[in-house]
Amino acid sequence: MKPNFKLSISEIPFKRSLSFLPLINEIKSAIKSNKDHAIHSQLILSQIEDYPVFLKETPDINELQLVANQIPFLMSYVFSPHEIENSMSGVGAPFTDDPIFESNLLKSIENDKTYDFKMVDDLSDDKCMYLFSKLMFAYAIILEKFYNSDLSMDYFIRYRLDNKLNGLVNFFKLDFDSTYIDVNYKNELVELSDDDIKKLINNPLNMDLWLEMLPLDQFEFSGFMKYKFVDITHLEVISSLKTDLLEKASIINPSNFTNLENNIRALFSNSQLRLGIMALNINQGNLQNRTNFWRGLVGDSGFECNDYENSIYGEALRTKMPIIINDLSKYKNIGVIEKAILGKGINNIILTPLILEDQLVGILELGSPNAYDINFTKLRTIKELVPVFSIALLRSSEELKTQMQATIKEECTAIHPSVEWRFEEAALNLLNERVSNENAKMEEIVFEHVHPLYGAIDIRNSSHERNISIQCDLLEQLSLAKNVFKEAYRIKHMPIYDQVIYKIEQYSKGIEKGLSSGDESNILNFIQEHVEPLFSHFNFKDDQFEEALKNYKDSLDPNLKMVYNRRKDFEDSLAMINSCVIKCMDKEQEMAQQMYPHYFEKYRTDGVEHNIYLGEAITQNQDYNPMYLKNLRLWQLIISCEMSRKTAELKSSLPIPLDTTALILVHSQTLSIRFRQDEKKFDVDGAYNIRYEIVKKRIDKSVIKGTNERLTQPGKLSIIFSQGNDMFEYQRYLEYLIAKGYFEDQIENLVLDDLQGVYGLRALRVTIKEGTNEQEDITELAQEIGLNG
Repeated sequence: MKPNFKLSISEIPFKRSLSFLPLINEIKSAIKSNKDHAIHSQLILSQIEDYPVFLKETPDINELQLVANQIPFLMSYVFSPHEIENSMSGVGAPFTDDPIFESNLLKSIENDKTYDFKMVDDLSDDKCMYLFSKLMFAYAIILEKFYNSDLSMDYFIRYRLDNKLNGLVNFFKLDFDSTYIDVNYKNELVELSDDDIKKLINNPLNMDLWLEMLPLDQFEFSGFMKYKFVDITHLEVISSLKTDLLEKASIINPSNFTNLENNIRALFSNSQLRLGIMALNINQGNLQNRTNFWRGLVGDSGFECNDYENSIYGEALRTKMPIIINDLSKYKNIGVIEKAILGKGINNIILTPLILEDQLVGILELGSPNAYDINFTKLRTIKELVPVFSIALLRSSEELKTQMQATIKEECTAIHPSVEWRFEEAALNLLNERVSNENAKMEEIVFEHVHPLYGAIDIRNSSHERNISIQCDLLEQLSLAKNVFKEAYRIKHMPIYDQVIYKIEQYSKGIEKGLSSGDESNILNFIQEHVEPLFSHFNFKDDQFEEALKNYKDSLDPNLKMVYNRRKDFEDSLAMINSCVIKCMDKEQEMAQQMYPHYFEKYRTDGVEHNIYLGEAITQNQDYNPMYLKNLRLWQLIISCEMSRKTAELKSSLPIPLDTTALILVHSQTLSIRFRQDEKKFDVDGAYNIRYEIVKKRIDKSVIKGTNERLTQPGKLSIIFSQGNDMFEYQRYLEYLIAKGYFEDQIENLVLDDLQGVYGLRALRVTIKEGTNEQEDITELAQEIGLNG
């Protein structure tokens, strides 16, 4: 954004001229006062006096060119030998762009085609800024000399030096020295009070105001301006880094990250320097990467947090202190990470923990192929970078997390926390692929060799109860409609009224014994098309008729426009049971995740079903042990008992007293689950595993072999086995839980009738004991039995 200057002129309004007299006068003064450099001054003066052009008030440029070889000798008073050789400095007429003398280094840079030296901003398109800077410097000289006001000038214009060979960049500011400039004024000096000067300072961009209050055309400048290019690379790069790192995608975006690396190279004057940054931190004593963000020196080489655990990275993160390895090839404790870094051609590395408000957010890596390139002398500079990189990494991590969550929601909807890490990994891969291929698709997500657990709390005879509810509501609505037409026929004997009454009676008789397929829709269509349209034609002024019509309309649900009393009671009862089960399950499931992370999903039907998948593939950094499967199987038994008890206690307060049944399916083999992109959910994978899904869908209709008795019964927990291998294990669990007061002292060992496509099912069934075991913590009890069982 350009400054909003107020500047009406386009050229410098004051007279300025080149003159060496200010310098020669100072040389004479040095000789007269016999200063330390008087001998050098005398030597210069004696030689310069042989060239009258230097003594003129305004020397002719053409004449100066003839004695150009004498200018460096004259300038030896202004510049030290070191400055002439090694500084980027020169001399020119006041407020002009043409030098009359330049240092050797500056000349060599300007003449070397491997360098590109230019203003950072293209002032050819912004002459106003360039003119403004000259005018402001002129005012600074005037205010200091005539008004005793020091207007210290910061630099307005920056220069950039690009090394085309190694890509390094340096930045410079242009400092001016007005020591050898004489300023004179014409006529009378304009008077300025302190308030006037403050007014000018308060309006730095209003150059028209300055020119009005202190006209520059009343002043003359003669002499020469000494200038020097001062290296400000450190300040500029730090400032640029801070600006760049404020961008949300500064670290995530590859091109932005390349810019950061180039700035770091400029800061340390090392064209081979490599930059890396990772969101590693320590959680509960273990290294972790919250967002799976890896932009380290070894790149995406498949390493995980535990690979960094015992490396130099782990040491830096645990001590929260920088680690400097001057020559990694001679490091004693070489591990897989150190080998990978050496494989990238890096021999010298500094690791700096990134800390924000005492919290570890990541680690900054600087590496070089040359040993001892970056050592302890660079730590102060690195320390300056820590806060800004820490903030940037935290912001980038949060931004990446947001992008991943958005991608997951777009591709997969809501995801269970236990597998979120895998979806974040896939989302990050997809985001990276979309940089080069906008049509990239998310990779398939499969978890292999996981143990399945299935359970359900179902509403006993829910279909029958729902049909009864529909039947009652339809009969009530037909009865109310019949009363309306009976009253209408009483008032006015019209055959159409009698015909509607007859039809209503026929529909009522048809559903009194039970509903058949299509009855509900047929009756509602009849009411909406042949009954209710006639109401608008009734204009009887009769109290009994009006009461019958009012009773009909008041009985209708305002939204559904039909009688919905019994059905509402049924749906409310169902919702209350499901809410009770889900509340209990969610509370206990949160604690069960602490035993061992596992995938868990629940879904409402006429009741609540749940799936659990357990295995090492689902956890990110935890080893699997069969003990965890025992724990979850026990947890499932206990929670099924508790949910059945709670729904039994709830029964008396339901609008319609509904019974629930509890069922568990035990599957002894592991299987694979795959996320289905089209259905946005996990499903079992593979033809053999499909049998598990078939069994799940059909077991609720299981009956005991040789009887008509349904396996699932209110007040009982049924455990079905697709194979008999696990029955002995569950028998021991149930015996223990009987002793703990969860079940009655009888375990039924049952054989089930074959189902369509499902054969050889066995079951254990126990009666749930009334009461509660609130003194027991369900998760702790499961762990206790699992460990001791």
